[in-house]
Amino acid sequence: MSSARPLLFSLVVLAGCTNADLYGLTGSGPGAPDRTAFEGLVCTPAATGDAFPVKVIYAIQGGDGVPADFKGLVVEALSTPPIRPGIRFELVAFHTVATGLQGSFVDGPGLQAAAPRYNGYQEIGPISLRSPLKLVKSLISGDMQTGCRGAVARTRYVVFLIFLSSDRSCAYPAFNPGIDTQCSQFLPNETACSTCELTRVAADVKSLADTFGAGEVDVQPIYVRNAVDPMAAAQAQAIALGGGTSVITADLSNIKNVMAGLNYTSLQRALVLKRVIAFNRNVISRSGEMLVDSDGDGVPDRDEIAMGLDPTNPDTDGDGLSDGVELRMGLNPKVPNVITGCSPFVDTDGDRLNDCEERVLGTEPCMGDTDGDGVNDLVEFLSSTNPLVPENLTDTDRDGFINMDELLSHTDPLSADAAYHAERGYVYSITDAPATPDGRPCYNIRAENISLADTLPRPDPPFADIPRGTNDIYLYLQFGRENDSRAFGISSLRVDQVRFTPPNKKKPSGTIKISPDDFILGN
Repeated sequence: MSSARPLLFSLVVLAGCTNADLYGLTGSGPGAPDRTAFEGLVCTPAATGDAFPVKVIYAIQGGDGVPADFKGLVVEALSTPPIRPGIRFELVAFHTVATGLQGSFVDGPGLQAAAPRYNGYQEIGPISLRSPLKLVKSLISGDMQTGCRGAVARTRYVVFLIFLSSDRSCAYPAFNPGIDTQCSQFLPNETACSTCELTRVAADVKSLADTFGAGEVDVQPIYVRNAVDPMAAAQAQAIALGGGTSVITADLSNIKNVMAGLNYTSLQRALVLKRVIAFNRNVISRSGEMLVDSDGDGVPDRDEIAMGLDPTNPDTDGDGLSDGVELRMGLNPKVPNVITGCSPFVDTDGDRLNDCEERVLGTEPCMGDTDGDGVNDLVEFLSSTNPLVPENLTDTDRDGFINMDELLSHTDPLSADAAYHAERGYVYSITDAPATPDGRPCYNIRAENISLADTLPRPDPPFADIPRGTNDIYLYLQFGRENDSRAFGISSLRVDQVRFTPPNKKKPSGTIKISPDDFILGN
């Protein structure tokens, strides 16, 4: 990695400030006692486990003419799949038509339970390699459309098409309607027609990655040579060409070993650190003023008191929706609302908005950054920007600081507040550090000038009350692909409590040290 290269920073105006003013322990500017800072090493997460899913479809020729010993070896191989977090399987058998034997992606034990169904699959007629590819396309597109966009963007889909016989789709169009006219014009040359069509259909499957923003889709043909069949060999090459792979060849003696050695690894595109965001949940920046929000619900204490709400309870009416969410969406925070189909006790994406709040706000409960702009939904909600619209180029208040910089600085994107920005804006420094032994990028980061508030004491049942002056500070790391500004990446979160007692006491007293193991991976 290169040395000490600035990666990103918050635009902060420091006109008239000397270094002594910036880092001094007294005064009202940056570096004052009511500020804290974080510093340390962070690394990109390993692309493994449930956060980086691998979805495998085995599409295997079965039925009439398939040797019994081949079927037995396949069932044995399917009965010993790789069992580790993040891998799911679907099983398809085909002959003239293709049939899904499960109906959904399942884990390793689920595939083991489904394996015997392949052995009992019976069908006669001409072989179609086109039919399983068509079914596979439907299965994958359905999974992508119903899945969480963030998870789909990190998912590797791989199709293993295992066959012994050549495709006869062009010779039997009655069983295979809709063959492309550009391919059918090659008839009576059946090989030319079928290779054209299979290339196209395999490419259609692979193109689902672009259509739905998936991480990767590959179609891997595995040609089991049961007899000399030049047309089947040519068709395997055509499927590999369209599916973005190379042909794997096998025979009856080694098919089990070939299946055991297939590539089940997760998406291996390198991730980089895209953004660091520090956020004090108990501080609201509004119109050049720092306001205290003791319960962190997005409503300043003084406003809660004026409206008859409880400034020490984020959910005054106890309905699972914070007072801030209810006020923003036009609901009454004093009257309980029932939101069906979600749980206020569940936060699927770990962004600190519960699933019911996300439903009311219209954000995705399964991904922490719904609009893909690199800023967590909670941060956008509490900062009064729109978590459904990217903030990269918008400057709502026209003060010269785009909304993205205001979110990073924890200033007000809805008012011109240059002086406040200079005094209270958060400052970041990010430089490259040596990579991990497995090659993942690492960074030295520093986030400073994070304002602290004199909060009210607040209850935290069933635990002891939270003392006065306690600030909940979140440190988000957003990761994504280096050259993709709008990728739906993945975030990590660290939460710290810093207690501030006016005028100049805080605990921890100095810069808070951080390490790669301090963060919880989210979505």
